[in-house]
Amino acid sequence: MTPDVNLLVAAMRVDHPHHALAFTHLQVQLQIASKRPTTPAIVLLGPVVSGFIRIVTNAQIFVLPSSLLQAMDFVDALLTSPGVVFQAAGSQWPGFRDLCLQAAVTPNLVFNAWIAASALQLGEVVHSFDRDFKKLLPSDNLYLLSR
Repeated sequence: MTPDVNLLVAAMRVDHPHHALAFTHLQVQLQIASKRPTTPAIVLLGPVVSGFIRIVTNAQIFVLPSSLLQAMDFVDALLTSPGVVFQAAGSQWPGFRDLCLQAAVTPNLVFNAWIAASALQLGEVVHSFDRDFKKLLPSDNLYLLSR
């Protein structure tokens, strides 16, 4: 399972309209991951973590943004959970390039295309509220949460 930025934002921010759903979903996934601590069940992608931190600490998005320490603590809490790993950027470029060209991505889909290419390369399933991933991923690699 690879969470998208919007899932992490909603799970952390109690003022987010989808907080309850996202938080519960993430807790269930963490419970599943804890039963398989030697096999990563949750993969946090570098671009997702940086996007999450950029959004939750942004005063232009939230009236009371999270502090940088709060955002880092949230990520640290996830990473100290059994079965959760951090996947830094690697060799996603060829898959990213091909996916962008095949899907004729628009500028607003470029970030999602990087996440999708990473998930495909790792054999992961992206969990997200963002329906735009339907343009980038086969249904076997996408779990959309209902709003």
